[in-house]
Amino acid sequence: MTRLFWKLFAALFLALAFIAIAVGNMVQWQMQPPHLLASQPAASTQASVSSTLEAYPSVVSLSHALKHVHLLSSLPPSVLVFCVIASALFAAVLAWSIAYPVKLLLAHLKAAADGDLLAEVSTKIKASHDEFAELGEAFDLMALRLNTMMKSQSNMLHHVSHELRSPLARIQMAVGLVMQNPKKMQSSLQRVELEAVRMEKMIAELLEIFRLESGMQKLQKTEVDLKALLAGIVSDVQFEKQEARIQLDMPDDAVYIRGQLELLQRAIENVIRNAVKYGPVLGIVAVELQRSQRTREVIVEVRDQGNGVEQQELEQIFRPFMRGHSASQIDGHGIGLAMTKHIVEAHGGFVKAANLSPLGFMVRIHLPLDHKAYAG
Repeated sequence: MTRLFWKLFAALFLALAFIAIAVGNMVQWQMQPPHLLASQPAASTQASVSSTLEAYPSVVSLSHALKHVHLLSSLPPSVLVFCVIASALFAAVLAWSIAYPVKLLLAHLKAAADGDLLAEVSTKIKASHDEFAELGEAFDLMALRLNTMMKSQSNMLHHVSHELRSPLARIQMAVGLVMQNPKKMQSSLQRVELEAVRMEKMIAELLEIFRLESGMQKLQKTEVDLKALLAGIVSDVQFEKQEARIQLDMPDDAVYIRGQLELLQRAIENVIRNAVKYGPVLGIVAVELQRSQRTREVIVEVRDQGNGVEQQELEQIFRPFMRGHSASQIDGHGIGLAMTKHIVEAHGGFVKAANLSPLGFMVRIHLPLDHKAYAG
């Protein structure tokens, strides 16, 4: 038995006992026995006493109190025993129904504190269909999310430590070359700077993914013109890579969504840059914007003419540091599509990837349409 049980038991028992005795007392007072009526004073005396009591109300209260004490003492012992037993049983059941779920939840909390985040709350609590059941379900959900987050952090730490080895090794090699041949200092310093920029970019992207995944970053949503956003991204990519051949197909009407402009730009730009980067040199990258009133969404579809990825790799490419086998020979970290996925999901959408026949690869971004801002 827990301390909470005994506290609840004592409080409920005393309350029920007093109520039961008071009710029995009132019932017996309403049904006064004949021997009490026989002891009443004569009419003349009663009239004088009544006038006296009316003049002194405090005497009335004292009289009633003394009468209650007398009636309480006149209750049969069996009635008192029955009231005590019934109150004790009812108080015990009620106290146990409150203390037992609290005890189970406390045990589950201690198990979670010891690292067992997969232990579910007892089904006895969930079967009660009350606030304790809701508390147990919420606790299980919290433990599951914590377990998922801890696994994600562990995997990310493993991948980060692996990915940082290569640039750090190249930096050490550049420093070694400078020490052996000071004449190569300029080229070695340029290499060190390049690797430092790459590491900084990778760490910034990983932090962005972690904030989105953990829900720490709250979106600052505004009205976003997708046509203007896509046109700006394509213009930037073509300016940086003159040989890029990008075809942009958009509807005539305005297309708006609600979201954070910088994040949406990064998500879509990652997909377009990947298509240009991994597609053939003279291949065409098709970027198409669609609006579906039936599904109430907008679709950004990016297609290239490359070799695509292995079928079993289609789901993995949206995980951090996961790259297709055909892309392993090209410089990169495999973070871009993972960031795209988290950004799109944070905006209430989803991302799909598929191989095209006979050649090509497609990434399709689905985002909810903003009907209030749409004026087409």
